[in-house]
Amino acid sequence: MKKIILLLLLTTFFVSCVNEVKQNREVDYSDDIYQYSSKNILLENDYVGDLTVGEIKRKGNFGLGTFNMFDGELVFYETNVYQAKTDGTINEMPNDKLSPYVVTKFFEADTTITFPNNISLDSLKAILLPIVENTNTPLAIKIDAKFKTLKSRSIDKVDNESIELTEIIANQTEFDFTNVKGTVIGFWYPQYFDGVNFPGFHFHVLLDDLSGGGHLLDCTFENLNIEIDFASGVIVDL
Repeated sequence: MKKIILLLLLTTFFVSCVNEVKQNREVDYSDDIYQYSSKNILLENDYVGDLTVGEIKRKGNFGLGTFNMFDGELVFYETNVYQAKTDGTINEMPNDKLSPYVVTKFFEADTTITFPNNISLDSLKAILLPIVENTNTPLAIKIDAKFKTLKSRSIDKVDNESIELTEIIANQTEFDFTNVKGTVIGFWYPQYFDGVNFPGFHFHVLLDDLSGGGHLLDCTFENLNIEIDFASGVIVDL
């Protein structure tokens, strides 16, 4: 995979319907989203990268992606990079494990929203959409919640790169949970990033007790707390 660094400068906007969170930084980390590879590269069946878990940890503390040959779902939360496998296990990954695609950021909330009542994932997206579309810039979203119901998925490692991405996803393994607690790690990209990334919301989830996780398909939230981090830019490493 050739290396080209593309810096896309963005403007941060704030909205009146959410509460600002002070931005004091104890450490001067980058406020950019770091992205390794792209949607178009994955659609070209390039499933092998050379970005290590150790390198991912130097690019952020929050993120999502996958491992080489789509060996499970990647969930990056705080200091650990986890693999959600199709057998339902969650594994903390060593620093030499390789990824062909990841999106990560040093997460620091700019705004927060709290919902005390039950709300579906689709309803939450409908509420968030005017906020994120108003900014029209990529951003990170973290949700801490209790889930009344939750459906996630993982995907099996493929044997070769002739298998199309759509076929890989069609063979996903799904998991259902009830009355669990966890954290949603997500990003939103505007339509003009299509090809660079997948426009819209992309959420992974990690349960607090590490009993499950992966790509979030659907859920009903209870007592959720949403934090939004508006990025100052996007660095795309191709």
